[in-house]
Amino acid sequence: MAEIDAMHDRPADLLDRLAHGVRAYVLIALLAVAFALPGMFSMPPLDRDESRFAQATAQMLETGDFIRIRLQDEPRNKKPVGIHWLQAASVAAFSSVEAREIWAYRLPSALGAALAAIATFWGGMILVGRRAAFVGAALLAGSVLLSTEGMIAKTDAMLCGATALSMAALGRLHAGVGGWRTGLIFWAGLALGVMVKGPVEPMAATLAVAALVVWERRARWLSPLWDWRGPVLFVLGVAPWAVAITIATNGAFFGDAFLQDMAPKVSGGGEHRFAPPGLHLLLLPFLAFPATIGLPAAAVAAWRAVRAARDEPETRSARFLLAWALPFWLVFEIATTKLVHYPLPVYPAIALLAGAGVLRWLEATPRPRAVAGLYLLGATGLVALCAFAATLAPGDAAADARRAAQATIVLGALSIVVAAAIALARRPAFVLALALAGAFALQFTLRERILPEARDVLASSEELHALRRSDLLPATEGAPLISLGLREP
Repeated sequence: MAEIDAMHDRPADLLDRLAHGVRAYVLIALLAVAFALPGMFSMPPLDRDESRFAQATAQMLETGDFIRIRLQDEPRNKKPVGIHWLQAASVAAFSSVEAREIWAYRLPSALGAALAAIATFWGGMILVGRRAAFVGAALLAGSVLLSTEGMIAKTDAMLCGATALSMAALGRLHAGVGGWRTGLIFWAGLALGVMVKGPVEPMAATLAVAALVVWERRARWLSPLWDWRGPVLFVLGVAPWAVAITIATNGAFFGDAFLQDMAPKVSGGGEHRFAPPGLHLLLLPFLAFPATIGLPAAAVAAWRAVRAARDEPETRSARFLLAWALPFWLVFEIATTKLVHYPLPVYPAIALLAGAGVLRWLEATPRPRAVAGLYLLGATGLVALCAFAATLAPGDAAADARRAAQATIVLGALSIVVAAAIALARRPAFVLALALAGAFALQFTLRERILPEARDVLASSEELHALRRSDLLPATEGAPLISLGLREP
């Protein structure tokens, strides 16, 4: 697929210049951070998970115990400590534990989103070519799912970044590029992923390697991974805390993490989020938006790779990306618990396939009407979400309907204008810029203008309003508020 990026005899265009050198990495990182910023400072803690992560990190800073993870007076033996250390460092550097400013706990997630986009570009340059890798990484940086997780103080954006780093290194080795230093990057990313979310990233890497070895019947390309420096780096990154937490909890941490957190999600619809297979695929065009513009082309590339000979060099990169995405995706389609962020670690692979495919389309047709239609499809889902969120603000049914209609008309018109501009654009760089600008406008509106007013789903702010209305807040500034029977973080 690297042929997509071939320069041939044409002069360098704007996309070539954007995708060249250090500038490309800076642009991709800034794009990922920019998409993660809307809502980071204006939105209160969004759900139980974010509040639990932030509160456990705050207690680490208050107690000085950076080994055990506790929520109030109970152990929280679910995820490893990596995200808490990153959050604690962010709070110590930019805020204070006493301030309880949620944005300081969210910054590592924005960093994870930037790492995911940068690693996607780094690996994609070898897999699909520099131009297509830039398009794919930019589409990933602006995607609804990654940018939203990049705004929330949880593990998933950083897990995506760690996985993208390891798999990018693995992809370069599969393409015959790099040696033990590339293998070292793989092990470093793997250690980060394990410290953030346990076995999820090792499962992704193992499934991808197993699929490729069985598919291609060759494994020699894996040899740089077995240089002793890589496994030693992994052990040094993971073992100290693993030993310390085992001692501190008398071995209870890993048993609780498996029995109370992982096993119920795989087998029994844990967290009351049961859904039938196919949900993640159904949501993909909307959660990957604006990468929606390249999803059909990605599916075509994947199908060609499946049909081609196992040693066909023209489809080698597509085979790797498909082996990265498909087995992991199937695991979470089959699992009974369905949370929308579960497939996020394979979104970089999908974004690279989409970036390569849409670039091929744009170079083949002077007016990409099909791309415009696909953009409008993805935007429609986001406009519908904005309209629904507008009904969650205080008010009667008439006010809900009025706000929903306003959101639909304004944002729908904006999406139509952007789609029309895409249909008329003649350069791939302009199409990419239009798609990202339209996606940013929709996400900014949702997270900065609509959701902060959706008090019906923002439990913490509604509790504060209720206490203030009932005159139950402490009269003295900084005095503790004592509640009985409330176990929410």
